[in-house]
Amino acid sequence: MSRKPRKTPGQSHNPALVPNREPLRVGDGITPVSAPAAEPAPVKPPKPKRVPFGSYIEPELQKELRVACAVEGIEIRDALDQALRLWLSERQAP
Repeated sequence: MSRKPRKTPGQSHNPALVPNREPLRVGDGITPVSAPAAEPAPVKPPKPKRVPFGSYIEPELQKELRVACAVEGIEIRDALDQALRLWLSERQAP
């Protein structure tokens, strides 16, 4: 049996291993019809800066809060903001 000759670096007969040196072409050269202008995405207001706050509440109250927030589609921290603001405003009322 005879051995195949050893390949030298840089010589490859496998086209998958040979680098493609053609410039990249995108599309078929036809100018596309302009698409309708997309509406700009609505600008979201910046989120307020928040600080950590921890407390303990009754387990049933936590469950009710989680369910109510899920139904309303809001985050728990937003519900807590509303509740605390309401409580503080009621304390200041004469």
